[in-house]
Amino acid sequence: MISPHSVQEAKLGDADIATLRAFALKIRHGLTRSCWDDLPFAFPSEDIGTLHFAQSRVKFLSSCNPVKYDCCRASCCCFVGPFLTLQRCPYCNEDRRRSDGVPYKTFSYFPLIPQLSALFNDCQLVERMEYRYKYLSDTPTHDGGTIEGTISDIFDGSYYRNLLKTTYRIPNPTRPTIKFFSGKRDIALGLSSDGFAPFKKRKHSAWPLIIFNYNLPPSIRFHLENIICIGVIPGPKAVKDIDTFLVPLVDELLALEEGVKTYDRRAHESFLLRAHLIKLFGDMPAMAKIMRMKGHNGVKPCRACKIVGLRVPNSRATTHYIPLDRSRHPDHGDTPIYDPANLPKRTDKEIREQAHEVDNAPNKTQAGKLSTEFGINGSSYLYRLQSLVYPGCMPHDFMHLVWENLIPNLVAFWTGNFKDLDHSGYKIDGKVWSAIGRAAADSGAMIPSQFGAKMPDFSARPSEMIAENWSFLTLSLAPILLHGKFSNARYYTHFRKLVNLLELCMSWVISVEEINTLEEGFIEWVTEYEQ
Repeated sequence: MISPHSVQEAKLGDADIATLRAFALKIRHGLTRSCWDDLPFAFPSEDIGTLHFAQSRVKFLSSCNPVKYDCCRASCCCFVGPFLTLQRCPYCNEDRRRSDGVPYKTFSYFPLIPQLSALFNDCQLVERMEYRYKYLSDTPTHDGGTIEGTISDIFDGSYYRNLLKTTYRIPNPTRPTIKFFSGKRDIALGLSSDGFAPFKKRKHSAWPLIIFNYNLPPSIRFHLENIICIGVIPGPKAVKDIDTFLVPLVDELLALEEGVKTYDRRAHESFLLRAHLIKLFGDMPAMAKIMRMKGHNGVKPCRACKIVGLRVPNSRATTHYIPLDRSRHPDHGDTPIYDPANLPKRTDKEIREQAHEVDNAPNKTQAGKLSTEFGINGSSYLYRLQSLVYPGCMPHDFMHLVWENLIPNLVAFWTGNFKDLDHSGYKIDGKVWSAIGRAAADSGAMIPSQFGAKMPDFSARPSEMIAENWSFLTLSLAPILLHGKFSNARYYTHFRKLVNLLELCMSWVISVEEINTLEEGFIEWVTEYEQ
């Protein structure tokens, strides 16, 4: 993204400054091409030029040029790394190139290093990126630090704190080891990806690869202008091997582990820029693809523990479900009941060893058996990064876990639409549910927009609900609208326990004692649900 500060301060000609300002306006506010074409009419004194010219000029001035890689026509994989010399997709067997040698499809990768280096040309941004270095959890600070015993940011977590005590090896004989984040300018990064349908008919999907800069304060960290997009896997179908599309990124991150010479415009000096990827997050299907795991459909679906999934007895359904109490299931195995406070956790060493075992299986049949047994499809290219320790680097995404799954599934249960389960007691009368949906939608006329997007009538149009709507419904409206609506009051009480836990999760600052309360509370809530 173009920073308005860098536009003002850069030593450019008036024409370039006008072009950059107009292009920044387009990007920030999503101006259409036709709107761009009308800019000369609105600003006749400015020589703006065509959109094609502006794009070409911005590309030249930014020195951030995409690198194109051949990829499968259906975006199954990218022809890099182990697939570099292949002429056919190993998944769908489609040809890589046309008869004239031109690839059927390419993936445009926007190199990360130039984008990170460019940040140090903006003096104000450089100052704000000192947030990570200045952050101290045991000292109150004006820009986000918290007092001892509380957590308010990723830098309070044990994962980051352990990295601060850890050294890693680099291929430099003069300095073979270095400590993570020992430099003032070292950057902490997060990677996220998810499939989305860019068109209304939802027949095509694409997968953006997004980098987050944790060095920035939380108040601006996730603003659009501070998000770094390194590429979009074009689709039209869901990517099968996202690992291959991450090869260029991993190669750059390996260079950033050693250090890349960069100029700090604010300090007027060159330095070795280092950046480390410390978090991977997304919904379960996306994370399964990124980490080459079986995911939610596997026998061992969880990336954090080794709990075993079960199928419905005497059914052809291949879907697995994961109850804690499986004592009445014919295939409960050696563990009839899992202790939710002591689940069999995965470890970094075990994950890597099992992935290596799958990689080196003597044949595809044996590899498939091992993959099913472990819940792992093989080694990820991300294993090369020394900053990633599994499964700690892969937290479950709160938005997808709660607002996009748990709450919609509860609503489906309350309305009798969740699979073929017994909905006795939970089910709310259809007329009552319609009245609740209308009341929630009507409340939008009296609730300021700062509380979130306007609530649709979810009883009639549930597909219009977004995560923000589910959050507001759960925390603000449902405790009132659902009171007295269940045939058995204990189900409402059970729901209110969930609301209390989620409200605590949404706190800006949370204490260690409250984390223990959350753990105990969710264990109790899930146990009661199964009963």
